[in-house]
Amino acid sequence: MNAASQQLPNLTTKTKSEALVIIADSGFVFKTKTEGGYETFEHPDGSLIHIRPAGEIVRTGPKIKNDRGKSYRRRYDQFGNQIQFIPGSNTHSTGENIII
Repeated sequence: MNAASQQLPNLTTKTKSEALVIIADSGFVFKTKTEGGYETFEHPDGSLIHIRPAGEIVRTGPKIKNDRGKSYRRRYDQFGNQIQFIPGSNTHSTGENIII
């Protein structure tokens, strides 16, 4: 079963207000906003959506543990595909941006 963060439609080119409606309609609720302007929304399944101040959307799934017992969250792109982190590259970026 896919995480809620994978099931959101692509938010690229949506305005912030449009994106917030889609996020809320998908079951996410506002969690926090930092002084720097980062906003976090949480789903009951443990998925998180972060909106960075410049409009980048960061989707992460529920916490899972690796084989050494360390917790982490998988990061997904705007199509729900898992992003593979490659050290020394910029492949950790989601590529999903809303209009601020």
